[in-house]
Amino acid sequence: MNEEQLEKTMAEIVDQLGYLLMEMILASFKKINMENYLLQELMEAKMQERNQSEL
Repeated sequence: MNEEQLEKTMAEIVDQLGYLLMEMILASFKKINMENYLLQELMEAKMQERNQSEL
């Protein structure tokens, strides 16, 4: 493998690692979003339960 092929291969690897990192960040954001949604649902259910018990 000559130096030009090596540079091209390294650039492709770096690009693929960049895409992988972006996918991991996106998956993390989706997980955080789902957790926030579930927490919000739980809080709303608890508030409804609390409001009903006060009546």
